[in-house]
Amino acid sequence: MTPRQIADIGVARLGLPIPTGKLVTIQAIAQALKDPQTAQVFEDAVINWIDTRELESECLEALSALVLTQPRPEFTARIRRAIDQPSLASDALLSLATGNPTVLPSWSGCHSGPVPQLLDVRNEEQTLRAGTFIPPIFVHTIEHLEKISGRPMARQWAFEFSVLCERVSSKGDGHFQYFHGHERNNVGNFIARQAHLARSAYLRALACAVEHWGMPQRLASEYSCQALPAEPLFLKLAPGQAPAWATELHQRSPEAALTPESLVRDSLQLVETVGERRVMHLSAVVCDTPLCHVELAVFGVVCTKRSANAQHVLNFYEHILGELTPARDGLRAFVSPSLEQEGMEELGFVPTVLPLIGTSVGYLQTDFVGCIPYVPLSTQSLPQLEIVPAVGVCSMTSQGIPVGEFASWYWSWQPTHPNGWSSPIACCSSLTREAAERLEADLGGRIQHVWRLTTWTRETDYGEWVRTKKVGTS
Repeated sequence: MTPRQIADIGVARLGLPIPTGKLVTIQAIAQALKDPQTAQVFEDAVINWIDTRELESECLEALSALVLTQPRPEFTARIRRAIDQPSLASDALLSLATGNPTVLPSWSGCHSGPVPQLLDVRNEEQTLRAGTFIPPIFVHTIEHLEKISGRPMARQWAFEFSVLCERVSSKGDGHFQYFHGHERNNVGNFIARQAHLARSAYLRALACAVEHWGMPQRLASEYSCQALPAEPLFLKLAPGQAPAWATELHQRSPEAALTPESLVRDSLQLVETVGERRVMHLSAVVCDTPLCHVELAVFGVVCTKRSANAQHVLNFYEHILGELTPARDGLRAFVSPSLEQEGMEELGFVPTVLPLIGTSVGYLQTDFVGCIPYVPLSTQSLPQLEIVPAVGVCSMTSQGIPVGEFASWYWSWQPTHPNGWSSPIACCSSLTREAAERLEADLGGRIQHVWRLTTWTRETDYGEWVRTKKVGTS
């Protein structure tokens, strides 16, 4: 087998319907493009892949690899020529990867023209609104744009979807049951052909709005980023190898779950003792047998007077999803803000972490959506906390000084799992003991851990799972 054949096979894995498989492939392609020994052959393979794509959103997956590299100008020029289906989103990704604006002089040919007034696209509209293969946020965005512009954006989206369905060589997705293994009722996230058709139609509708309906290109470009496979900074972030102590953490016995306080205490002691750190957030499976599955989530808080109400704390951390998240310093780092302490007395505790996931979420972030990572907030003596994204362990610094780490890893990863279970990964944010003491001094109290233990049990193999939840503090 020649190097080019190997490169073609590697790049072709972008066609896998599994988001995790796509992300791992993108990161592997980026590494190959950085290596002088493999760069040329993989550049040719990527060019060929892009040149043979029929849909706009398919091109975005290959272009995502460029965001993780610094592509040569010659390679970028070849990429532009190879894109038969340019879009506002591909333009945005190329601009991000190169640092230069690559705005097309005209969006003519990037859409099908305004939808004919008498054309019946009600079936297509109904299909798109059903949300079976594309997130509801796309429908909400189209409705919002239609409301503020007075233009038939929903009909345009449906029209573009209809045109693409007639144009592409195949609309089928094969049999996703192949990935379900022996558990036929499992669920998973798959990127179906229909999803690519809907996303591409969305991008084409935006291009039509720019060219024919006076939509500002800057605004259209912002909305086009909704169709990106992932928030760009998250392309650099992925679970890695499990740490040496993970086996002991993940393989607790079902009997241990009968005494949740002891299980949580022992799990935290294991993580904190091995790393000489204080856990600020932990999300992991601590038991996984054919008849018992136990998930542990731990959040750090600071209480100044009394013990925190565990359920109150857990509700708070769930509530801030989509509301609070670290700032993004371009493609370099997540920068955690500080939280004003005014009003914290009524809350009854001081939060110490916030979710890493923001308002922009793509399908390549599936694993982190199913196991939300949280990272520490900045404080007076820990200003400008930064997390530099990486595969596996990410360094956490304050003004350039290491103060902790964020780690994520795969554990018994499978493309599907029973409905309601978290993603088959683990996340852990921790501070050094010295940094944790500084945080406690800043916030005027001691770090306390609030936890939730979710236990799934069944009587026999292939039986129905029964879920129970317990919460507490330690």
